[in-house]
Amino acid sequence: MSEYFEFQWDMRSKIGDVRMGNKKYYNVYNEPTEWNQALFQIKELIGASMDYALKDKSCYHDNDFLLRFLFARKFDVDEAFRLIINYFTYMQKNQAIFQRLSVFDESVQLALRDGFPGVLPERDRRGRKVLVFFTANWDPALYSLLTIYRAMLLSLEKLLEDKQNQANGFVAIVDWSNLTLQKSSHLNPKILKLMIEGLQDCFPVQFKAIHFIGQTWYLEAAMAVIRQFLKEKTRSRIKLHSNLSTLHESIARDVLVTELGGEGPPFNPLEWYHTLLASSQENHNVESRPYYITQATVYSTAPASCLKNGSSMAKKSSDPARNSLLSLDDDI
Repeated sequence: MSEYFEFQWDMRSKIGDVRMGNKKYYNVYNEPTEWNQALFQIKELIGASMDYALKDKSCYHDNDFLLRFLFARKFDVDEAFRLIINYFTYMQKNQAIFQRLSVFDESVQLALRDGFPGVLPERDRRGRKVLVFFTANWDPALYSLLTIYRAMLLSLEKLLEDKQNQANGFVAIVDWSNLTLQKSSHLNPKILKLMIEGLQDCFPVQFKAIHFIGQTWYLEAAMAVIRQFLKEKTRSRIKLHSNLSTLHESIARDVLVTELGGEGPPFNPLEWYHTLLASSQENHNVESRPYYITQATVYSTAPASCLKNGSSMAKKSSDPARNSLLSLDDDI
């Protein structure tokens, strides 16, 4: 029944600090002025750090960026600082993933148009944003699992601009129904490991629940890979559903799209894609911030590729950065 508690987001509520043992956790719903205590402490750690991953300390003055990590670790300053180290280490180890990461990347556009990810307009009863993945929509001949990961990172970066998403986290629903055996063979174990490492241990994202629907026998190999790299806390948040009725026990039907037995309209992946396109033009005066995973790409009008409805694109490009990513995908 707790799922049906109507969440109230109130930035002004003052609940006070929480102590567990010798550690102090700043309550995530305190007023912004009280967040300054945690920000001051984490900046001291960043300033004093000799870790190679933090050789560039340009994030030091960006409070909005640092708050993402504090929210992700419930304002445990030490844990948030470790997450920052992991974040920069991961970015430096996997630079090709983040090259030219924007909504104007042609392969990322294809993934977004197919709903990877889909972002539902309504939050669940606990104020969490709901992401959906209908795997039957995936065409591995047009874009790889690595491209889907890039589209996810791009989407999460945008969603994390909202502090409600930072504090409450996300729910993911993966519908494996009608994913063919041939398509499942493209679930590259090394890419799956890379995704789990990033989303679980390196990015300031909280996945509060992950719901799997329609899992078939031939997905067991991929699931074995996934389970192998999951922490116990993450593993406990994965829920398997043999039918939609058990999903509805966790997420109210009025939040869900028709395809998931919900009361909402049919799933339209273009809504989120167009949101990203529009937002890409909003902050064209913002200075480049190399510590973000996406970089601004400013156009006076959207490139012609964004306006195409066609789905076929050449694998090779004249863009060396894109070809570098394709090489990484091939190597993995």
